Amino acid sequence: MPVRNLGTVRACFATSAPVCAPTSPPLRAASASDFAVDIEFAEPLDRASAENASHYRVYPLGDPAASVAIYSATRVDTSFGRVVQLLLSGGPLPDSSQYEVQASGVLTLDGHSTGERRAAFRTGLSYRSPLGELFADHCNRCHGAASVEGNYRTDSYTALKGNGTDQTANLIAGDSNCLLLRRSRPLRSMFDQGGLTYLDFEVLLNWVVSYGARP
Repeated sequence: MPVRNLGTVRACFATSAPVCAPTSPPLRAASASDFAVDIEFAEPLDRASAENASHYRVYPLGDPAASVAIYSATRVDTSFGRVVQLLLSGGPLPDSSQYEVQASGVLTLDGHSTGERRAAFRTGLSYRSPLGELFADHCNRCHGAASVEGNYRTDSYTALKGNGTDQTANLIAGDSNCLLLRRSRPLRSMFDQGGLTYLDFEVLLNWVVSYGARP
């Protein structure tokens, strides 16, 4: 799955997409579940600093005073050390709503402060947004109309549920071990060929598991 356009700073999948590109310095954010948000830094992070929940705030876009309580912060990225998942204790976030996450003073692996960074995201994940755009950016070149490697296509929601050369469907809602996720895990073939980041994989995983691979 060769990447179509890869850079340090990425554009939003769409203006209202749940996964948005950072301002500079870089930070990305994505809905993980009704009670969680994933954020991705550009640099590997010091674990103790990254897992200090006081470094973060989550609030409705444009309303910092309405911060949501954060229960914990966990550096979930064991491969690159750049992605942190925030668990929220202030109740479920409303679906398809605009939020912002702020990170302040998180330290990199070599002890430098990442300063203050913000990234906007929209709660909830669906194929309509942002998964369709993610597949278009990373997968469709090899698994689309022009090229159907493995007899498997990713350029439509229906095609994603096909089985390619395997007897089992590649995408199975709720199954964290379905073939689509196994092949896309960090350092596996489709992760590398598609130019995915750990957050991109988390978006795939959370869409399938937390949101039931909804259209």
